Amino acid sequence: MTTAHRFALPTSFDPRIKQYDPTRMVILPHFAMPQLNKTRTVRIYLPADYAEEARHYPVIYMHDGQNVFEPHLCISGMSWQAGEHLDALQQQNDFSGAILVAVDCSSDREQFGRRDEYSPWPYEPQPALANWSESAIAQGGEGNAYCRFLIDTLKPYIDQHYRTLPDREHTTIAGSSMGGFISLYALLTYPETFSQAGVFSPAFWFAETAMKTLIAATSRDFLMDWPVKIYMDIGTNESSDPSNPAFPALYYDLAVDIADQLQQLSPAVNCRFDVDHEGIHSESAWAARFPAFLQYCFTNGHTCFATK
Repeated sequence: MTTAHRFALPTSFDPRIKQYDPTRMVILPHFAMPQLNKTRTVRIYLPADYAEEARHYPVIYMHDGQNVFEPHLCISGMSWQAGEHLDALQQQNDFSGAILVAVDCSSDREQFGRRDEYSPWPYEPQPALANWSESAIAQGGEGNAYCRFLIDTLKPYIDQHYRTLPDREHTTIAGSSMGGFISLYALLTYPETFSQAGVFSPAFWFAETAMKTLIAATSRDFLMDWPVKIYMDIGTNESSDPSNPAFPALYYDLAVDIADQLQQLSPAVNCRFDVDHEGIHSESAWAARFPAFLQYCFTNGHTCFATK
């Protein structure tokens, strides 16, 4: 008989300190990505009662997996504390738990490999970024292959090896910045797989026109068959390069525009949009907002609202 490990929930959350239960973390260090001819580390965090119960759980798929859990792997030295927040919400009895599957980002070409995988479209330079040094570098375009990896390779593995609820109603995708960008793309392109998305600090500046075109082309009738729920947020002081003063307004204005577009798209799109005043582009900000996403998507009594 297995003896369940009782994990003491931390009394406070400091994104610089790892406090999740390591006995419930599974790390797959060389998981094959045949759609991209690569391998990647996949991190799986199991619910607090997984070893004690026989029931099945919803699944959240996230990007930038190293940042989701591990402060020492983050440039900022702070993580999302996703495991800690999941445990806290489950302990409050408002939430029956979820399996969190987080895929590390690409280390190819420094930050450009990550952008390659997190956008299905090539980079579309904004006029405000015309003189930005990174605008001259080709990037993007592998995002659909990355999504097919999640859907055709990773999800079947997770459903086979863990007690999941595999239907779309219990499958969520989430990420920040370019991870938020690809999460929205995946939700709208593959709503037969995903029913919810967490779109934190989305980098819509990367391919604004392509994303707006995708949203506009999404059929209202199609969405009535596949209703979706979106948590989106933005800070007013977001930047992908502090030396470029154009970024905060780009992040904020495009998030407001696209949130409006989504909220007007169809009654089948339930979109909450939050503004974090003075919020920055950092894991510490996403850690602070992660509980709002969990509560909106996984507990009862939360309805769509916009804050602007």
